[in-house]
Amino acid sequence: MIENRLNIFNKIYNISKDTQDRITLWMNHLLVVYAFLIPINGKAKASVFFCILLLFLYRRNFIHYLKIAFKIDVLKYFILLYAVFVFGMFYTTDISSGTAFMDKAKQLLFPLLFLSFLDTRFSFRVLNAFILGVLASELVSYAIHFEIIPPELFVGKYKIYQTILSDPSPFLNHIKHNIALAITISVLIYVLLIKDIENLFLKILSLIFITTAFINMSLIGGRTGYVVLFFLIFLVLILIYKDKLKKALYFSLSILFVMSMFMYNFSEQFDKRIQDAKNDFENMIHKKDYDNSIGLRVIASYYSIQVIKDNFIFGVGTGDVMQEIEKLSKNEHPYILERISSPHNVYLQVFAQVGFVGFFIMMLMFYKILRYKTLDKKRDDIIKIVTTASLIFMIPGNFFDFFELAMFVTIISAMIVTHRFDIDIKKIDKISIVSYILIIIIFLIIGITK
Repeated sequence: MIENRLNIFNKIYNISKDTQDRITLWMNHLLVVYAFLIPINGKAKASVFFCILLLFLYRRNFIHYLKIAFKIDVLKYFILLYAVFVFGMFYTTDISSGTAFMDKAKQLLFPLLFLSFLDTRFSFRVLNAFILGVLASELVSYAIHFEIIPPELFVGKYKIYQTILSDPSPFLNHIKHNIALAITISVLIYVLLIKDIENLFLKILSLIFITTAFINMSLIGGRTGYVVLFFLIFLVLILIYKDKLKKALYFSLSILFVMSMFMYNFSEQFDKRIQDAKNDFENMIHKKDYDNSIGLRVIASYYSIQVIKDNFIFGVGTGDVMQEIEKLSKNEHPYILERISSPHNVYLQVFAQVGFVGFFIMMLMFYKILRYKTLDKKRDDIIKIVTTASLIFMIPGNFFDFFELAMFVTIISAMIVTHRFDIDIKKIDKISIVSYILIIIIFLIIGITK
């Protein structure tokens, strides 16, 4: 009787190695779908993640697979930063904002899951899926711009996308849309310059995508994306021609000059955003008026620094920074909380929330990622490109959000993974492409109707 019960328990708790390997393969394929959906639909992406999590639980053998994940040294810094935010929840006075922040920050734990099943042979399939997702978003953006499709599309009560004709970023806001394009352009320029793409058709396709993506950026009003792109192109050329610094500087300055001239002379949106920035600065300097896009970032940063001065070591608690800013600004600048929900500077936001301790751990995480070495220079350089992009857009924008952090942890996980599982991975063919498309459509339907 006891032996029979043990056998039943073993059958329930343990599954065969072949079944575990099959599940591992499915999870890798689902992560490819997840990466494609990052720039397109957050709810569909979340549904894919839920399926991956269910498969992880069903695969069992947790200790074995988590040990594989922890072989990657960088992983512990993601977890440590998340733990700091959890600690900050114990002394915050703004529980609702803290909970909302933690709902996004939980993505810091995703590498723990991803690295427990991700096979190194899927690394660039995941990266390419994200790039194709950005391409799909770009194509929809062009279709809206040329009025082929409407700027808003609903099926009954379900929203497919919603934007405006003058700023056609269909699935993300204009800041995130341009950031995604900037990273994609930079990665494609990098792989072309290192001659990683051998197929002539793919080379031409990549050049077309780089060109159309750049033009698409000029149609969108996300200034942060422009800045990210300029810095990333400089970084890409330094990474490739670091032994020829003069050549790198020459090419960088030439490309940046041509890009700037094109945008300034041919892009109404770019010209408008530059003029808006000038007006914002003039209003701040001459009228002390901070109730504008740049002004709100400046004044919120000012009050964040005041919060930091009074709570230097441990901060005010996770999610509590805007409540503290409201207390300091309610007499002179009472409109801040009506206009923005965060300081729009991640460095000051984290410092104010969890103090010097949390800020140090966050910067240590980025430092360790930038210094991380794989056996492949291409992986190392893509890590640097994505991480540098994040460090730049964190200055005027967000990082702990459903797009930015999901993109970061997914691509970084794909690049740092080193393990090869005992699974049979077939090359991409027509059948696998159709299968991916069908799975993506299914999850998009789930996400849209969710």
